[in-house]
Amino acid sequence: MLAKDSSIDGKQLTSLVIPQIMTSVLPKGGCPLLVYVNPKSGGLKGREILYNFRKILNPHQVFELTNGGPLGGLHTFREVPRFRILVCGGDGTVGWVLGVLEAIRHKLVCPEPAIGIIPLGTGNDLARVLRWGAGYSGEDPYSILLSLDEAEEVEMDRWTILLDAQEMTEDGKENGFLEPPKIVHMNNYFGLGIDAELSLDFHHAREEEPGKFNSRFHNKGVYVKVGLQKLSHTRNLHKDIKLQVDKQDVELPNIEGLIFLNIPSWGSGADLWGSDSDSRYGKPRIDDGMLEVVGVTGVVHMGQVQGGLRSGIRIAQGAYIRITVTKPIPVQVDGEPWIQSPGQIIISAAGPKVRMLRKCKSKQKKQPSGSQKEGRSESPAPSEGGH
Repeated sequence: MLAKDSSIDGKQLTSLVIPQIMTSVLPKGGCPLLVYVNPKSGGLKGREILYNFRKILNPHQVFELTNGGPLGGLHTFREVPRFRILVCGGDGTVGWVLGVLEAIRHKLVCPEPAIGIIPLGTGNDLARVLRWGAGYSGEDPYSILLSLDEAEEVEMDRWTILLDAQEMTEDGKENGFLEPPKIVHMNNYFGLGIDAELSLDFHHAREEEPGKFNSRFHNKGVYVKVGLQKLSHTRNLHKDIKLQVDKQDVELPNIEGLIFLNIPSWGSGADLWGSDSDSRYGKPRIDDGMLEVVGVTGVVHMGQVQGGLRSGIRIAQGAYIRITVTKPIPVQVDGEPWIQSPGQIIISAAGPKVRMLRKCKSKQKKQPSGSQKEGRSESPAPSEGGH
């Protein structure tokens, strides 16, 4: 309690009592589950999942992310020889856990635990790609644990984005630095222009009235409304940025939005790259060490992509991206938006690939794409004391 009342450099301390796992008595070959729940995601569903998993599992292996973030759970499991992680939250929550795992992986006996997802966010693009569905709709927690037990491990690239804002003079020469360089990590996608601008407007609306943003359907409705307000605007994004992919200059078409994709799902399940085969490009994969670069011409085009009527404009595919921005521009990384000052942006692969859990196909009911819901697991429990 004393620690909780203390602050350092004006920041309140978070204080947790962390359980100790007796690794010597864990079943040989067992693979316990570390569960993280973000109770702020998905309306009140996060809270419901938290209670359910605390009933089924040992409550000490279920951590609430609003209380100190992912560090406490990883610290608790630091000496467990083999474990898996289940993240209950949106894509931003998954990114948060991956970021902390990356920072302290060298202190873990199991440095690469595989990660499964219960999707509680608005877009859930990563969860869709890994077949965990478009959003949690009250599945039985026991059947989720069965699905996790049978899920396959896949590797996924992560990317580092270095944003280096620089003062530009009239003749286009760089003139010192505006602010210290910013480094962010990306799992899903990075957008500049119209896509990020809508995200920013949505973000501001949510900050003004957070109480209204409890359902995925209301959140999407706000996106539509924000999009309609942008219809009359035209921007010439291609005039404000220069693009290099793998050290080659790339000429940009007439576009308002530029998006770099690590996964084949964008904006709540849309296929922005498209499924047509093209001899110039390889088939996108989440573990190929490549990003897909796609353009959109505006809000109407984005709406058509999300409705499945069109794809984006394929621009390039590559492993090392350099962008020069000449004006302040809206950008977003995995749905987190801000206005970026002029300067250089470099995207490159971030360290080792991460291990994710992909749900086995047999566990998903066949449904038309765009409305993928979770199939209930009917199979008997596997006979191992893993969880």
